[in-house]
Amino acid sequence: MKAIRKTKKQLVDEMVALQARISDLETIEKDSSDQAQRDFSERMSRYFPQVEYMNEAIYVMFDRKYEFVSQKFADLFGVTPQEVCAPGFDPMTLVAPESQQFLRERLRRGYRGEFMALEYEYTGIKKDGSRIECETFILFIPYKWGVAIHGMLRDISLRKRIDEALQKSRGDLQVVLNSIPTSVFYTDRDHRFIRVNRAFCKSIGLPMEEIVGKTMTELFPNLPAEQLDPFFEVSEYVMSSGQSKRGFIETLPSLRGRRWIQNDRVPYRDEKGIIIGVICLAIDISDFRETEEKLWYLSFHDVLTGLYNQTYFEEEMLRRENGRLFPVSVAVIRVDDLKPINDRDGIAAGNELLKQTAKILKAFRTEDVVARIGGDEFAALLPLADGSTGEKIIVRLRDALEAHNRYSRKEPLKLSFGISTGEKGCSLSEVLKQAQSDMNPLQAHSPRLAAG
Repeated sequence: MKAIRKTKKQLVDEMVALQARISDLETIEKDSSDQAQRDFSERMSRYFPQVEYMNEAIYVMFDRKYEFVSQKFADLFGVTPQEVCAPGFDPMTLVAPESQQFLRERLRRGYRGEFMALEYEYTGIKKDGSRIECETFILFIPYKWGVAIHGMLRDISLRKRIDEALQKSRGDLQVVLNSIPTSVFYTDRDHRFIRVNRAFCKSIGLPMEEIVGKTMTELFPNLPAEQLDPFFEVSEYVMSSGQSKRGFIETLPSLRGRRWIQNDRVPYRDEKGIIIGVICLAIDISDFRETEEKLWYLSFHDVLTGLYNQTYFEEEMLRRENGRLFPVSVAVIRVDDLKPINDRDGIAAGNELLKQTAKILKAFRTEDVVARIGGDEFAALLPLADGSTGEKIIVRLRDALEAHNRYSRKEPLKLSFGISTGEKGCSLSEVLKQAQSDMNPLQAHSPRLAAG
């Protein structure tokens, strides 16, 4: 619910609750920081199982400090993960002075809550004082009581040196090109390859003599046009505008599945300065794209259960509030006695209850939006759902819960359930509150539907 709709008392109550939550988190962090870091690393490993085998470095920042860095990140800057994630470590220590203001300006909007994805380059500094050129992709997402940065970083110092070498010399670079591990190729104005290096030949699995003189279409006649068109469009832009341009192409299937190639292209000029083609550096960014998709997933999903998170749920309420799919019912489900179980059996036992609850909530319809909106609380938006639909949902959930407890060897799972229905023009936030106030044990609950 937007702040403008809240009373002064509601705002004060929320501020008190927020302060208490922050205090709890600070106490937990102070008492068990080592365990918290291990838990966080385990969650990262679960969502990025190949993190240590990727070419990119992974990092997470919160409250202007590192909470997680991969070993590749540590190796890149000559530090240890423990050193970087220490409370007193300043992330700007790894940034060159001339790049610090640039980074601060880039991050400022994200810290204000304007969530977005950014990609940029800057100069970094290793622990020994040497400099490296870095390219990073970052995504701002809600985390704890603020905003976290999930990012990937790669060392592009070699690519920078290659760019400079290509611009300074127009002679025979074949020997130099063949010594470069990154794919490099030249094309003429008709998009025919006129020079390629060994790395490029290896990447597409063809010898140099079969590549030179042909176009990408001639080399891969079975690729669909929509896959190749962007490749040619970027080259046309570079040649017509005289400006460098970045493009992407999805390549042929390989042993690792389809690969995504990033193409950084610059105009290729003759001795008179006339543009006669394009020079391209092609970099395999498949791991980068895969991680980007996972970061986007994490920004709207609960890490533990895989359901949508509170941020997504609140956005959906606002969107559907102005829609036409009414009546809309809002259901709330709470895991009973979660805190006592956490205290008695440990956090892992409580987390298992939350995961099992998420499985039971599959009883909702496919068109319903199901999310975890609190520590022990879940909610669902049911478009075009009146009171009779709510009754059916309760029956399905009760059946799913009974089936789970019947076959489970552990302590029975206990849930409370509430549901309320709103009509066109209602506030879905108020409907949610009504559902929360009407909660009763699911086993004996009789639905009470409140018109919005």
